[in-house]
Amino acid sequence: MKKTVFTIFKVLIAMVLLGKISNWFLKYGNETNQLLNTAMFMLIGIAYLVAGFLFQKKLTKIIFLLCGAYLIVMNFVGYFGLRSIVGIFCILAPMLLIRFFPEKPNEIEEA
Repeated sequence: MKKTVFTIFKVLIAMVLLGKISNWFLKYGNETNQLLNTAMFMLIGIAYLVAGFLFQKKLTKIIFLLCGAYLIVMNFVGYFGLRSIVGIFCILAPMLLIRFFPEKPNEIEEA
């Protein structure tokens, strides 16, 4: 079951990536671009939510869960001034956290 869900997730990510790349050449309309952006942020948010349950440290888990939840919710609330800045922070913070403060000392070498 996990393998099937992960395969579906990878296919969805590949579809969004192909859509974003093909937009450079085919110049999709605003609605299509908005749909691709929504799908992209939703998939990143889902990945962060799932990753949040894999860590042992509470702080790491909370950061992943909050950032994932924000990336999903931001697609459904209206535009506000700090939305993009907080969204960029929520994409970068978990990656930087894992890069500079790994769970195990050898985690970076294993990756």
